[in-house]
Amino acid sequence: MTNQVRHLGVIMDGNRRWAKQHMFASVMRGHEKGVDTFIDLCEWCENADIPYLTVYAFSTENWNRSKQEVSDLFRLMRRFFTDEIHTCIEKGVRVNVIGNLEYLGPEDIQVIRDAESMSAHCTKLYLQIALSYGGRDEIVRAARKLAERAQAGQLDPGEITEEMFGEALDTAAVPDVDLVIRTGGDRRLSNFLLWQTAYADLYFTDVLWPDFTEQLLSEALGWYRSVKINKGK
Repeated sequence: MTNQVRHLGVIMDGNRRWAKQHMFASVMRGHEKGVDTFIDLCEWCENADIPYLTVYAFSTENWNRSKQEVSDLFRLMRRFFTDEIHTCIEKGVRVNVIGNLEYLGPEDIQVIRDAESMSAHCTKLYLQIALSYGGRDEIVRAARKLAERAQAGQLDPGEITEEMFGEALDTAAVPDVDLVIRTGGDRRLSNFLLWQTAYADLYFTDVLWPDFTEQLLSEALGWYRSVKINKGK
């Protein structure tokens, strides 16, 4: 058992409430501030020697938001993948997007693939951005992959193992999550990495995502270490 977080998952909740609390006319001000905090988070993870980070950027349920907000969110995401990707590369962050991208247009998918390709050589932090992502959807898609292989005679269903199923997930070759941090006050996973968080510790804070700081991350990591120490006694 180790007290070091190897893979951190973050549910970045509270952007819209932050914008409303600050009386901005548009909730997008909250999302914009949330992106700034997210970029800082990558550096904080490097400072804390965390090699893997997965953030919940846009869930499958988020497609139910207003067309205007969804459009604005993807405009913000395109700006990140085209402009901020250079900041990620400078910081040694390798970007990988997970989720069901069938709902995205070809231009958005190309922007994402270009960002992944541009940062493929980076080694300081492996960043997974969960976009159009849902844990149940991921599990269903993985099951379909294995079913198709079995139907094609490439796989005996009786030989399917947990390891084999894990390799069919979006997060193949990435270790399971050690710690999940959720901001914004809710105490649930909300369909985030359901398979990969089976043994993760969960840390919840009422702080809204745009107000999250490196000090708060340090406190969460300290809490995680104390949990592991107490379990080891």
